[in-house]
Amino acid sequence: MINMKKLNASTIADDLAAFLGEGCDHRARVHSIYTHALNLLVGEDQLITLTDFDEITPMGLVVDGTGDFNKLLKEGDELMLTSAQFTDSNGLLCIDLEGAQRWKSEVYSDQSLRPGVEVWRIRELLIDWLGNQPTVGLLPLLPRLSGWAIEPGQHYEDIYCRFIAADLKAFTTAIFEGDWQHALDLSEKLIGFGMGSTPSCDDFLSAYLAVLSCTGSSLPGSYSWVGQFNQAIADKAKKSTTLISANMLRHAAQGKLSRNCQQLVQTCLFNDGRDLVNTAASVFGRGASSGGDFLLGLVCVLDWYHYQITAIFEEGERVQVEFKTA
Repeated sequence: MINMKKLNASTIADDLAAFLGEGCDHRARVHSIYTHALNLLVGEDQLITLTDFDEITPMGLVVDGTGDFNKLLKEGDELMLTSAQFTDSNGLLCIDLEGAQRWKSEVYSDQSLRPGVEVWRIRELLIDWLGNQPTVGLLPLLPRLSGWAIEPGQHYEDIYCRFIAADLKAFTTAIFEGDWQHALDLSEKLIGFGMGSTPSCDDFLSAYLAVLSCTGSSLPGSYSWVGQFNQAIADKAKKSTTLISANMLRHAAQGKLSRNCQQLVQTCLFNDGRDLVNTAASVFGRGASSGGDFLLGLVCVLDWYHYQITAIFEEGERVQVEFKTA
């Protein structure tokens, strides 16, 4: 007689809990599996990510003590998902969801927004720190994209950086200048560019989408274009990149990130008290180059955000002065 392996979920993302609590059971199959993570596919394009370490993604779950997901399941295995548990079709595995803590997947803070001068200081600190890290992924482009002095016609040894440098620079410029349509056109050259399950430019874009979404939520009424822009990127990703990356971009478009990336964005935008370098280091170590690519996107979009938040703070102060002197 074969005994069922029983595991407990310690943390569940709020969007996954809502999805499972809609009143119907879901059938899923194992899409991809790694030592410490696995992706379940529901329907044609909805991924649920399980990990056995303290990192959680949107539509994700942290499971206690698996050791190695490869020893529990294989690609193609089917599972039945309910709001109470996940069970495989062979009756060999049960993951109990009862008692799992809820994690809020959207970038959010009840702390005040940082003023522009602090955002700029944090951006400069991130740039200096990144400049001392290994130049993986798109990081050879840090000087060009962050505004450091570069030599005319600078040559990049990495073929991917050499190929995409001009398009990335054009995209960041279009966003900064408010030319959203041109940025959308340029995004077609970026989405899916790079190697791995989340190509480098997708990680770069996810930082942009999350900060744009957070800006629109924190300053309602000022950025009505954000929702349409982010949704357009997510729609393009469906046909232009990997399924894992398309899900990542869809979540980022809604302002949702994995926990480490979420905490870094919150540290940059809000007065939340976390240590910047330690938070950045936890992101940098993600994947072969995913963390560095995300950080590069973050320092670029913080340039735009700094300009926006400074203008808003200055306008608020001007109105306040005019009100007092009226």
